[in-house]
Amino acid sequence: MTGTPGGNLAAGVLARVGELLAGLSAAEVAALAQGRMRLAVVPVAPAGEPAGPTPVPLTASLSPAAPVPPTPSGVDLTVAAATLDAMAQRRDGTAYLTPWPLRDLRALAARLGLRGVGGLRKAELVERLVDRTVGFRAASAAVRAR
Repeated sequence: MTGTPGGNLAAGVLARVGELLAGLSAAEVAALAQGRMRLAVVPVAPAGEPAGPTPVPLTASLSPAAPVPPTPSGVDLTVAAATLDAMAQRRDGTAYLTPWPLRDLRALAARLGLRGVGGLRKAELVERLVDRTVGFRAASAAVRAR
């Protein structure tokens, strides 16, 4: 089938998907394999050209299996959760979350399934979020190392 125009196109698409997968982090690959993420094909215009009726190249991007709208300030909670999943140290998580507005932190807490965080101060909420993500993994790794 590679001798046909459709076969060449399919081979090109498979090569692009392979490049995309090779560039993913271990956490993103695991989320993709578990069905918590999916690959989506999104049309994009070449740099400097407006999107229009002319064909444009396609790129693939990782997106959540269930669409999650960004917070009012534009934070993508799926990306934020994946970013925290990729962090190895608590201080990195704290540094990442500290500049966030309180309402975005609460939205992330809801996304991660944290309950009873409505009355927490910002610093306490950041600490709980870090405990739930980076801290949980660090504690699990320490227990496994014993």
